[in-house]
Amino acid sequence: MSGAPPATGSRWKGVLRVLFAVALLGAVAYWLPWSDRIVFTQDGVALQAPGEIVGDWRSESVRFQVDAAAELEPAWPADVREAAKAGRAVELVRDAAAEQEPKGKRFLAWRPGMLRIFRELEPSGLVLAMAMFFCAAVTSITRWWRLLAVAGCPTTWWNAFRLTFLGFFFNLVVPGLTGGDVIKAVLVVREHAKRRADALMSVIVDRGLGLLVLVALAVFAVWISGERFHELKLWVTLFFGAALLGLFLVLHPFPRRVLRIERLIARLPQRERIQSLDRALRLYGEHPFEMFVATLLSVGNHACIAGGVYALGQAFGETQLTVLEYVAVVALANVISSLPLAPGGWGLGEATFGTLFHVLGASTTLGIAVSLTYRLLVTAMNLSGGIFLLLPGGRNLRAEGEELAARDEVSDASD
Repeated sequence: MSGAPPATGSRWKGVLRVLFAVALLGAVAYWLPWSDRIVFTQDGVALQAPGEIVGDWRSESVRFQVDAAAELEPAWPADVREAAKAGRAVELVRDAAAEQEPKGKRFLAWRPGMLRIFRELEPSGLVLAMAMFFCAAVTSITRWWRLLAVAGCPTTWWNAFRLTFLGFFFNLVVPGLTGGDVIKAVLVVREHAKRRADALMSVIVDRGLGLLVLVALAVFAVWISGERFHELKLWVTLFFGAALLGLFLVLHPFPRRVLRIERLIARLPQRERIQSLDRALRLYGEHPFEMFVATLLSVGNHACIAGGVYALGQAFGETQLTVLEYVAVVALANVISSLPLAPGGWGLGEATFGTLFHVLGASTTLGIAVSLTYRLLVTAMNLSGGIFLLLPGGRNLRAEGEELAARDEVSDASD
């Protein structure tokens, strides 16, 4: 392939994605409440005022000191306005039922600011969450390891682990790479030079199956969560249905014959490469049991991630969402974050978590805090892949990763 134009275009795409992520994070930080707030809701309309929570914000009752500079509108309850004017703290009691279904109800509530949320974080929750995220990585690696064997590219589980974490590491530290799967794909392809298309397809199927199961979990969660995700039900269901239809058309002999898939592929540019990938993909359709096991491992992977995010929510003091609602939030947020708009989904994920927490009646600030901590923990875990560069052969691996970033070898992986 010609070097300069593709490399330049790839570099600019990476820069734009970083700028988009920074802009989103900046917008989130701008609108984020950093100080405590008191919230008065009546007929679905919420009024807010800054101040300070006196006591443990996670308890059933607190005292709230309204900021002396705050100007309360006449719509606020008289006792709150009088207390604020006199400089006294007002007594508040949690009304969980009203907070879950605020429409048409009149109640007072308090919301902690971001600084208080992080200051009062329970550290043990971080340890549990990190353990769950590591278990998620292990199930994902095991899935790819089995898919490699199906493709006729057997390797040890430890080598699959090594390549996966190297991909994670290079994705974070080497400019130019757009995903952890890129370096993983190139390294595994080089290890199986005689089955390059099969090795590359194992990475594509591994990522595609994980995303498909993630969307399936999102569909399941939103349909059994009542009306809370009413506006999302149709869209996630249509997306999942379209993905299943696409797989049926590509893998099943009858639609392939009717649509003349082979003839269409033969007319495409680089048809030999596409034909090799097509054959490699159809190979997985001939192993239904292995695909069933891979699907179960995908469910386990996403369940561990949801469990880790749930542990973070509990560590921050969030108590309103159920475990099933966490599954829905994580599935929906990760589907949206998987869009190639920002590196690692930064910014996009925080906005989505905050919005979904708000939709479910929880604190937007808590949702953003959970998302930030989730990504920071996963980033810390992925950086540990750099350890493999210190082992024998690590210098060569580093050179290969930097070469890939410079030369943009991705399109050559299946030659």
